Amino acid sequence: MNSFLLGWVAAISSGLFWPELLPPGLLVVIGAAALWLVRQRPLLAGMLLGVCWFAWHGDRHITVAQPLNEGEHQLVARLLTLPTRGALYQRTLWQVERIGETSLKFHHPDRIWLSYQGETQWQAGHLYQLRVKLRPPMGTFNQFSWNQRRHALANRVVAQGRILAMEPLEQNSHWRVPLAQSLELAVAALPRGDLLRALAMADRRGLSDERWQQLRGAGLTHLVAISGLHLSLVALLLVSMLGWLARRLLPSQGGGARLPVLLLAALGVIAYALLAGLGLATQRALIMALAAMVMLATGRFGRPWELLLRAAALLLLLDPLAVLGPGYWLSCCAVAIIMLLVAQAPGWSGGRLASLVWIQCGLTLLLGLVQLGWFGSLSLHALWANLLMVPWVSVVVLPLTLVAALWSWLSLPLADGGLWLADLALWPLEWVARTAYSLPGASLGWAHGLMTLVLIPLALWLVWRPPVPMARYLAPVLVIPTLLTQIGESPLDWRVHVMDVRQGLSVVVEKQGRALVYDTGAAFPSGFSYAERVVDPFMKGRGIRSLDYLVLSHGDNDHAGGAAAMKRLWPGLQEISGEGCKRGPTHWQGLDLAWQKFDYRGNNGSCILRISDGRRSVLLPGDIEAASEARMSPERATVLVSPHHGSRSSSTEPWVRAVSPRIVIHPAGWRNRWHFPHQEVEARYRALGTIQKTTGRQGQVSVHFYPEGVTLLSYSEQLAPYWYNQRRW
Repeated sequence: MNSFLLGWVAAISSGLFWPELLPPGLLVVIGAAALWLVRQRPLLAGMLLGVCWFAWHGDRHITVAQPLNEGEHQLVARLLTLPTRGALYQRTLWQVERIGETSLKFHHPDRIWLSYQGETQWQAGHLYQLRVKLRPPMGTFNQFSWNQRRHALANRVVAQGRILAMEPLEQNSHWRVPLAQSLELAVAALPRGDLLRALAMADRRGLSDERWQQLRGAGLTHLVAISGLHLSLVALLLVSMLGWLARRLLPSQGGGARLPVLLLAALGVIAYALLAGLGLATQRALIMALAAMVMLATGRFGRPWELLLRAAALLLLLDPLAVLGPGYWLSCCAVAIIMLLVAQAPGWSGGRLASLVWIQCGLTLLLGLVQLGWFGSLSLHALWANLLMVPWVSVVVLPLTLVAALWSWLSLPLADGGLWLADLALWPLEWVARTAYSLPGASLGWAHGLMTLVLIPLALWLVWRPPVPMARYLAPVLVIPTLLTQIGESPLDWRVHVMDVRQGLSVVVEKQGRALVYDTGAAFPSGFSYAERVVDPFMKGRGIRSLDYLVLSHGDNDHAGGAAAMKRLWPGLQEISGEGCKRGPTHWQGLDLAWQKFDYRGNNGSCILRISDGRRSVLLPGDIEAASEARMSPERATVLVSPHHGSRSSSTEPWVRAVSPRIVIHPAGWRNRWHFPHQEVEARYRALGTIQKTTGRQGQVSVHFYPEGVTLLSYSEQLAPYWYNQRRW
């Protein structure tokens, strides 16, 4: 049985890295073979069935044949999420019940994201008749930034769109809504009321961007997101409390009260999960917790790793696409790491406290590798912050918050005092998050973070268990490289990254840990900025230490909208824009910079930058059109970022022949309404034998210049060539 489950879990987990999904016809053959092999080869049978199960679920979420396909639809749908705080565009999660007059079948995906412009009075649980315009859920594809496509699949969302018209059918609000409103009103005047709401009900609408950044900088976001940690703590508290009561009130030599205690604790965990909204992440944590409690109650497992294996197998049976989200990996890896640390605990004096410190330190460091792989960054302060805050939140804050919230909902005496006390208990968490965020190392990139996770444990090992007496003095030397990046990189290497920022432009030129950024992408009234969500995480993930120059080709929002965000995130940068383009520096990091700008307004007045290492060059022409192209005396370029996103008004035939790029990159959004790059433009470059890439199709495109040659990499083809990163829908 264990062999079968191991094969099942391994096969489905590998779905995160598949290049393609298997066709349905082949799945039937593989499934039949797996059933025949169950007795003789259980491991192989489990792997084959796991492949079939995952591929079937993945295919039904991306196939164009599924009912919630692109276009306008008349739907009857129920609102699942609490509405966001007042924003220009509210995106909410809906569950579709009918398309027109036809009910969805059980195997059809039914979750969609919808946005609506303006204020609404809807609440979770309301049923509406909607006229919507849908399209496949697709975001930008860049290294070290959020993958919206994968996130949608992990949450079983098959389409996104906007509401064109709505009519209420049933306005029976979800039972959580009055509780959420009551708690929101009760904590409105408290300084940490937003954290209270997040811990009590997973209602994170009140968390500001600043608060979230502080928690992320301290590595403490998991403490305010209802997860397996919270459900496990509630289970442990209930089992401990109920077990104590059972021993006092119903003493038994054989432990006959164990089953009722576990049953009541399970009901309490379910109640907390329901209170938290039973979102997909909470569902996964609940499945794991209940599976563990069932096995404890029945005694149907022999070793801890079997408990983890069976719980993971059950989770993947119910939700195989969970492997596309970080929650599955963080939960399973956390349990596995704790088991490993318990088994390998050193024999230190100090008893239980020393063991807890050992487990917490090891868990933070090893789980940091998983976080680094998923999010591309890591907080240097996560170790000490978690060491202080995990016990505090577990033992004090969470029980106090839940009791105070329950007291408030029941309108019992001194309810306000209980909430005030819970708010006060959250002050250390707020202080630690704010302090860690203000210190250097709150966001380490991939290279820096990986060195930290490897070298710091090695240094600690040398201090505690030196193989020779002098080895402990080498520990400080090992920590020094964690402050450095770009180790081993040739001073002649340089890179150009054209980011996927939808219908906008942002180019990062990188050399020896320093950068020059050409344009920032757009920013929007809602506060969203591609500079903050794409460009900055990418630079930190690459280990870039300094942004020397920010070049703004012209003032259009799709090029310069994120300038303010870049100045805030990278203080000390030098901006080059407008007339300053004519006086730009001629050398940077050993590269030659040539500037040009014509006396036009708008697109034709873009700042033109040519970067060269003496043998290879990159031409960044902004949004220039035919008028500016005719006035240029262009030189040949190795790499060209096509002017004006590949517009027909640019890339005139004489100019294209004069530049004769070996590689052209079109910064055009996926399925943009202007249909850039234009077919005629692509044909002109194709006639020259030029290699063409489009950010809207391939995602981020990177060109690496080495002394021996040039390497071209795109996100969906080389950097992350997985099935969910292919734009074919």
